Amino acid sequence: MKTKLHLLALLTSAMVLHGCGGGDMLGSSDADDHKLIPEEVTEDLTRPRPSENAPVMKTEGTRIYWADGNETIVRGVNLQYSDNPLQMISAFPAIAETGANFVRIQLSEETSEVELEAALNMAIENNMAAILTLNSPNLKCNDDEALFTEAVEDLWLEEWLPIIAQDRYQDKIMVNMASGWGPKAVFNGSSFGYRTYIDTHKAVIRQFRRAGLKFPIVIDAPGCGEDFHAFESIRATELMAADEQKNLVFSVHAYGSTWNNRTKIDYGIARITSQNVPVIVSEFGGSDLGDSPVKLHHILERGAGDYALEIDTQWKTPDDKAGIMVPFGEPVDATNSEIAFEIHIDESFAEYPQMGMQLYLRDVNGEYANLSWHTVENFDVGTWNSRKYTVKNKGSFGWASDAFDITQVARIGIELIANGKPVEVGGKIQLDNLRVINSSAAIEMASMTFDTDLQGWGTGWAGTISYGDGVMQAMPSEGGEAVGKVTGLSAVDFSKPVRISAKVFVPEAYQGSWIYFKFFNDENGAWAESTNVGAEGFAYGEWAEISVDATFPAGSTSMGFQMGNIGRTDTVIAEPDEAILFDDIVISTVEESAYEYGVQYSGTFDADADGWAYISWGGAANVDVSNGVMNVTPKDPGTARIDIQKGNIDSVEKLNLQDPFVVKTRVFLPASLEGTGFNLQFYMQDSGWANHFEVINLSGDELTYGDWNDFDVEVAFPEAFSRVGAPKHIGFSFMLEGGSLPMNDPIQIDEVIFEGLIEVEKEEEVRALVDFHYVHQGESVAVDIAEGGIVADDYAGKFAISQRSAPFSWAAWSWYGNASEFAGWDMTTTINSLAGITDRGVEIVLGKGGIVETLLGSIPDEEAAE
Repeated sequence: MKTKLHLLALLTSAMVLHGCGGGDMLGSSDADDHKLIPEEVTEDLTRPRPSENAPVMKTEGTRIYWADGNETIVRGVNLQYSDNPLQMISAFPAIAETGANFVRIQLSEETSEVELEAALNMAIENNMAAILTLNSPNLKCNDDEALFTEAVEDLWLEEWLPIIAQDRYQDKIMVNMASGWGPKAVFNGSSFGYRTYIDTHKAVIRQFRRAGLKFPIVIDAPGCGEDFHAFESIRATELMAADEQKNLVFSVHAYGSTWNNRTKIDYGIARITSQNVPVIVSEFGGSDLGDSPVKLHHILERGAGDYALEIDTQWKTPDDKAGIMVPFGEPVDATNSEIAFEIHIDESFAEYPQMGMQLYLRDVNGEYANLSWHTVENFDVGTWNSRKYTVKNKGSFGWASDAFDITQVARIGIELIANGKPVEVGGKIQLDNLRVINSSAAIEMASMTFDTDLQGWGTGWAGTISYGDGVMQAMPSEGGEAVGKVTGLSAVDFSKPVRISAKVFVPEAYQGSWIYFKFFNDENGAWAESTNVGAEGFAYGEWAEISVDATFPAGSTSMGFQMGNIGRTDTVIAEPDEAILFDDIVISTVEESAYEYGVQYSGTFDADADGWAYISWGGAANVDVSNGVMNVTPKDPGTARIDIQKGNIDSVEKLNLQDPFVVKTRVFLPASLEGTGFNLQFYMQDSGWANHFEVINLSGDELTYGDWNDFDVEVAFPEAFSRVGAPKHIGFSFMLEGGSLPMNDPIQIDEVIFEGLIEVEKEEEVRALVDFHYVHQGESVAVDIAEGGIVADDYAGKFAISQRSAPFSWAAWSWYGNASEFAGWDMTTTINSLAGITDRGVEIVLGKGGIVETLLGSIPDEEAAE
């Protein structure tokens, strides 16, 4: 990291380019039925008000503009001004030296007119705009609308109005009415819990505009400022529509588990900006402080925007191959690492899914090594895919030249291989985040490759174990069972859970069998077994890779496998006469994961049914979505039962059925069902088809009709229910025994939410990274391989840097004055000087995505960002 002296020199030169007035780098609401009717606001002509044509900052779409029409992005600092105005007033010149174009000035109920005016004058004199923020402990994390309305009327529109209404301030201010006001613990985009929050804001926005104030109004998210879900389900656009000036900015605070990794930050910002409104992260934590702290650099990097390499592919023959590479900043040792990248493939390539590609490396001498081969069918086209490969040594590569030096990797690239693809099939491919990271892979304790013998394996109590052609062969018994055992595993530490993986070939002749497979330990007369692999875990006639976890007694030195029902269902399909083949059995540690409680799935039906549809267990049904709810009606008269299931439950990546697992849903039952003996069930069937049970099973007067039924159930799974894999069936039954469900009165489902344990994203320790954040990374892309009909020049001008996500505005918390336990959030130890700037301050100012990078357009020296 550069010294603070270098920082001061760099900032001094940067200020020449910086100016407050200049540009820099670039359903219906749940409240519809419960409108808060504000009192009619009559204009008081004796009150101060700005000139009708006083210029103000404006917003449009996701963008913010200075009063002169130039676009800006907020790079600001929070100043806890109201804590000690006489002391904090000296901070403004030092904050301006960082290059910040905004200062978010914290006010309290005790802030006087004089103190407010002094702060505004200091901000403007130092070439910064101001976000005036009422930070009151009476309002933050509170949803009392009376207190909020009182603060607006008594402070903003009474005591402070003579200041904020002055013409000289109109183009330099935004007003944040109350920091973090609104309901807590809702955190659900379709919930009715935001009703008062939305309606109260509509009323006070109207009051501001009636007072002649046209500058941007900043609206903090509820839930202490962190709950961005409040702006979903068109609420943000509804508030914007309610503002006659269409001049709002939506603010979130980034602290804690809602924002503590890149994925969550991307998700939160995407959810808000998808409403096509301007967003500012007006406070953020980091510096390893607080519960589930955010990583400071995540906010800064994502705030600068996310960029990727875009390749406009060129094809001349079905035999073409192009190798496209980019250098790392310096050579990197790839031993015991993971090599990862992200790729986006145009949907046009789906027309020929056999097109191939593979990641490859070159060392400092140009020697070559490649990783796994993929075809387009291995990816989801039209969206981003991530791939990660474990590299322990040269043997981990698909192919490497004899002279390849794994300790001196200089460049990374991708080979695009037509593989017989027709020339006319083409499109764009995007690459991002090519990186070498410290391996998080499990530690291998035993490996059995069967290159020369059985390596200690022998026959158990069924079938026969033998060796041949470099694999272990298991011939099943007449009963369709095969058992093998291995001894001599003294190098394996069974004191902790282990992961056992293997390649298994089940002959095609056994397809249709009800096969089960498990590893076991039976030392000292006890029995312990791994998780079970069913028939679906094997690819008949092909090699399948299986992986199971097991907990065996500490001190064990042996284990076995048991495979049954080979060639059998209820009746014999085929007498076993072909061997099951095994190769590459590996025993390794199980990487320990950290979990936190959160939302695994949220079906809010804002756009579509999200994979929910009727299944033929009952009658056919109409399932449609409108106004954020799913409507269910029978297709045919006389229908007594309808089943609605989520057909793509295996697409819920975060699904984890371990305790606690909670199902939340809201169901509206029409009044016409009352007195009919109606039965509502929500059920689950496990991944092995064996266990079916009802999570909810209510009937008759246990339900409410003509209104919504709210369910919040912690699931008590039956002991035999398998929690491995996605359920085979999960959904609702709506039933009338001896009757017919109403044709015209829909049953409505407002939301379906699953909550439980979610694996915490681990911080990657990066050895080398190309993320196309810096201009030179895009300029250094080159064609390294050209075969078939193409030549390197065919790609001239065919590389571009595309934007995955736009930059967003932010204001860092905070300059100075945090309580002792959060002193690490201070940007300086000296209020009135950069001489006391902390490591956090240096990162915010000079780090990757920081204030200076935004101000200058690019960081002049990449080392300064490291």
